[in-house]
Amino acid sequence: MKSFLFLLLLSFTLLADAGQKLFQLYEKGMYAQACDYGYTLFSSNEHNEAFVSLVGFSCLKADQIDRLSPVMSSLSQTTDARSNSAYFALIVMQKKLLMQALYDNKPIRNVQFPTSSYLLSKIFNSYVKNPKSNDSIKEYQDALNPRQSFRLYTTQINGRKSIAIDEYYDKILTVHHVY
Repeated sequence: MKSFLFLLLLSFTLLADAGQKLFQLYEKGMYAQACDYGYTLFSSNEHNEAFVSLVGFSCLKADQIDRLSPVMSSLSQTTDARSNSAYFALIVMQKKLLMQALYDNKPIRNVQFPTSSYLLSKIFNSYVKNPKSNDSIKEYQDALNPRQSFRLYTTQINGRKSIAIDEYYDKILTVHHVY
């Protein structure tokens, strides 16, 4: 009985340490490492909605959107968790619709979603307003900052079809995103 109690206490300590380490990685801006770390411990923490939400936001900030599906499925018990799940679902849906529009020429002009400040969401909204159908590289200007612009285009990474968004500030490439 004492050994079972010791193992139970040890497992709670390890779970608390996992959440703390995940939070520290996130705070340091090490989003890809936080996403990887959280993903490796996901199955043992899938009922801890704070942990799962932090994994989701880490993966989102690391542009690893494809990892959000199990995160969304685990977030359902609290108001905040459901809100986070809906936010992740919005981003995933916008990515999927952009891919369909860019690769399959499916029009998404009349689609309306809530707005978000996440880059992919901003580009989605710009594309819906002005798809620039004849351009292989779609260029958009930030409505709030005229010095900032974006380029949206298709790409392949290791034979896998993806979309890319390049961020420019004063026509200088600052960040390259692949989704």
